[in-house]
Amino acid sequence: MRKPMDRYIPKDALLFNNALAIYIKVKRNLTKSLVVLVLCLIFSFAILVPQKSYALCGPTCLSKVKSMDPWNKTQNVLDEHINDEFMELEDYILRMIWMENVLPALMLATEQLSAVAMQQALHIGMFIDAEVQLSSQRLLQEIRAQTHKDFRPSQSLCEFGTLTKSLANADIHSNTYAVIFSERSQDRQLGKGDTAGNYGHDLDQNNRILHFKRLFCNQKERASALETVCDNTTSWTNAAFDADARYRMNKDIDYFLLVDKPSTLRINFSNQRLQDITAVPEIHDEDEEHILAMVANLFGHVTFARPPARLLANKPDVKTLTTMQKLYLDMRAVVAKRSVAENSLFSIASMKAQGPRTPMIYTDGLATTELSYPRARDFMIAALSEMGFPAIDLLQYLGENPSYYSQMEFLTKIIYQHPKFYTELYDTPANVERKTVALQAVKLMQKFDMLKSHLRGEMNVSILLEMAVEQLQREVENQIQGLER
Repeated sequence: MRKPMDRYIPKDALLFNNALAIYIKVKRNLTKSLVVLVLCLIFSFAILVPQKSYALCGPTCLSKVKSMDPWNKTQNVLDEHINDEFMELEDYILRMIWMENVLPALMLATEQLSAVAMQQALHIGMFIDAEVQLSSQRLLQEIRAQTHKDFRPSQSLCEFGTLTKSLANADIHSNTYAVIFSERSQDRQLGKGDTAGNYGHDLDQNNRILHFKRLFCNQKERASALETVCDNTTSWTNAAFDADARYRMNKDIDYFLLVDKPSTLRINFSNQRLQDITAVPEIHDEDEEHILAMVANLFGHVTFARPPARLLANKPDVKTLTTMQKLYLDMRAVVAKRSVAENSLFSIASMKAQGPRTPMIYTDGLATTELSYPRARDFMIAALSEMGFPAIDLLQYLGENPSYYSQMEFLTKIIYQHPKFYTELYDTPANVERKTVALQAVKLMQKFDMLKSHLRGEMNVSILLEMAVEQLQREVENQIQGLER
């Protein structure tokens, strides 16, 4: 394992150190081999040469033997010779082999390898630069393609925007119309000026009878006994009789045909003048009259008597309420309870009221501008036509201006009946998410409408509960008053 400091030593020095270590190791192994060889020769010679016995030899022989020391001399000579040879070998290896041949070759090889490595590093760097450049270009192209895919809404997604374009305006007008209906009903029951009930019950009923004879009378009812009552006695025999007028028969009592069946009612309290300037002007917002006539038959069929103002005045010497004042307060309490029940009918009718539009501008009795219809109407007509809805029934179904109820019906029901809605879900994930958000928004609006319906139902139940305990409440109040006396 290389030591940590080796990476700071030059390559040529490392090569030299390695070569020197090899040389020292070889020298040691060779020395050991020569020594072993010499010892083997001496041992062999001692064995092979016959030895004379000196056991019987005297001191003279022993002195001769001691004086004979040739092997020591030979060993010394051999060691010197071996050292000289090794010195020459070391000089040859260091000077001839290493300094003159190996080291220059290694230096040249190192220089060549360094140059080649630098060239290879250049090529590798070029490959890395190309890879980074291509990766960056591919990333930009992917981002551009993803952006084009995510920020390109589909046509089916635009349908939600087209349908909801006039939805908020229709909702605001719906609430306004509900307030108008409620105020008109209260004004009639309280006898406010410029109303049918201004002069009391008799005149109110007379006006309603005349209204019935002129608009809602059907001479074929009761075995044609109403022929003498209805004003239009030739309506069934006259081919030129207006079909719209025949359609208005019994609209003052038929809740299903008036409110429940159509999705758009001809109600528009924002028009200030007649829409058609002809010899016999006609009002096309006749459902306003129908709703008011039905409300008069359902609520406050018999209006209250109109007490004189002097009977309602406070007397300075009387601190308690007079009998007429108590009756008048009771009458207003009844009107308040009726307004809660009427609110359900008015809310449903107002939701089906036709959407707003820009009225005509009249100059010298002539219209100078055309009516501006909401854009949702054109799409609704195209969608229904594509689904096979008869073109002749489109105007009758949608009306001239689709109502809030009609537009919500499209958003929550009709558009999902077309197979195209499901086939167009094979779209980009971003558009599918946008459609999901749009559906959640429509669901939220529908739930809010359901909440308002539940609140109206709870109000009706609370009024019924109050009326149920009203008699018990009066008994308790009478008992309390009896105890006080």
